[in-house]
Amino acid sequence: MSLLDDYAEYQSSSVHRGNDVVAQGPSLNSLSGNATSGVGAMAADSDGFITTTLDAEDAPVFSLDTVQFQVPNKIISLSVSNDILVLVIEGAKILRIKLQEAHNIVEADIPLSPTSLRACNAFLDPTGRHLLLSTPQGENFYYYEGWDSAKPLSKMKSMEITAVAWNHMAWSTASLPSSSTTRTILFGTHDGRIYETELRPGSGDAKAKRSDLPARCVAELPVRERVTGIAMEPFPARRKQHLVLIATGTRIYQVIGAATDLESRSNDRLAVF
Repeated sequence: MSLLDDYAEYQSSSVHRGNDVVAQGPSLNSLSGNATSGVGAMAADSDGFITTTLDAEDAPVFSLDTVQFQVPNKIISLSVSNDILVLVIEGAKILRIKLQEAHNIVEADIPLSPTSLRACNAFLDPTGRHLLLSTPQGENFYYYEGWDSAKPLSKMKSMEITAVAWNHMAWSTASLPSSSTTRTILFGTHDGRIYETELRPGSGDAKAKRSDLPARCVAELPVRERVTGIAMEPFPARRKQHLVLIATGTRIYQVIGAATDLESRSNDRLAVF
């Protein structure tokens, strides 16, 4: 039975018993008869349908234009946030471009053999300052604006990061206006695990070759498959209460619970979620 059949059957069976009045809606014949000029005609008859077509004078939602920029090598991955464009290109290089100052291009290195980087996931936070890179081989790197090179994440080795949930509290509150930390974030991996960590560029020597940011496994999905998306949002009236949505190729998971106050936890142990 089609949607139109369902609609017509519902309208014909709607009886108000109090006044014995039949709520007569448009019949299937009238619906099909009015559809001679497409979806737009049904919308014009106020019968509950809306058009999904654009009028001739409507501007397109997106536009595609060329730019005067020659990428020096093949693009492996890219991400855009807060008017910041980050390109990961062959040769193990990062190009960071402020779209409002497109002539100002910052180049940084990824500490890998130039010929070994063939695939990479790039995750740029909403501020455009923190960049997380992950390869299918489980090599993970962290780059912060102004650095000359990304840093390997030694405690996240052998895990491919496939999705990241950034913490909105890091930039939506006035409590930490000058802080460069991401506060606690969640990320999913190729094997169905969820971890939490916190990216802190000022936690050590800016010239250090490695970063020892800890990561703690907080969940394992019942069906161990690749995490394709993850997001978390605090409840407006209860800031410690969070909603976490996790997506895989076949399922969507919902988790609701309280998160420990970041300011009260130990610096060497993650126990927020």
